[in-house]
Amino acid sequence: MRIFTYLLIVIVLALGGYGTFFYITEFKPLNYKVVSLNEENRTLTELIMRLKKQMEAKVDSETGDSYKKSILEELSKISAEENFEIRRAEKGVEISLPGLRLFNPGEADLSSEGLLILSKLGKILKNATTGEIHIEGHTDDMKISGDLLLKYPSNWELSSARAINVVRFLQEKVEIPPERLAAVAYGQYQPLFPNDSEVHRHKNRRIVMVIEAPREMKEKGKEEEKEKGEEKVEPKKEEKKAPVKIEKKTEPEPEPGEEEGENEEGK
Repeated sequence: MRIFTYLLIVIVLALGGYGTFFYITEFKPLNYKVVSLNEENRTLTELIMRLKKQMEAKVDSETGDSYKKSILEELSKISAEENFEIRRAEKGVEISLPGLRLFNPGEADLSSEGLLILSKLGKILKNATTGEIHIEGHTDDMKISGDLLLKYPSNWELSSARAINVVRFLQEKVEIPPERLAAVAYGQYQPLFPNDSEVHRHKNRRIVMVIEAPREMKEKGKEEEKEKGEEKVEPKKEEKKAPVKIEKKTEPEPEPGEEEGENEEGK
């Protein structure tokens, strides 16, 4: 019976030793591999997310460019025959219309030619985009005189009235939603050329239409800018300097006999 007990103890110890050996040689290395794979997976996930954001930003940029291009293509169909300028701008697309094509000299009411031009433009702007349309009024620096002073005391009022009349026409006749329209008056203060000749003054008298990107595109751009601004920048870690140990010099303690001798000499 005692021998059987000893054998049982030996078997248990042997199995326990094998279990420890198995943990050290087999299980523990596998556990390290799992941890390493998890870290690699986390790194790859972060990399994929960064690449995804970069691709989305690129697509948005290309979408904005393609939006401007499509508007330009539509407008170019009538710009040649109506003789007005179109160009890409930072905000979107700008259309510059000569004042004499839209209004009679010194007046803010649309001429018959102006009504035809705005009808053609308005149909394109209504169907080709959902972006906001800002109408800017510009004049030359010639002072208003005579009876016109009662209606337009300065070029501010004249440029404002012209911009507002264009907005009203686009809203009431073309039926562009009013929330997409805005009137801006610049008076004589943003000329294209110096007002030193009749040719230059003629070019400075104009209406500029600024067709912005659709609101959803602008809001998405703002969200991306906000996300970039919220990205945390890790502060530089300050290098810890080893503390300077200042050793205080102490006078060696005199031997008992020496101290007594000195005291006696002082007396």
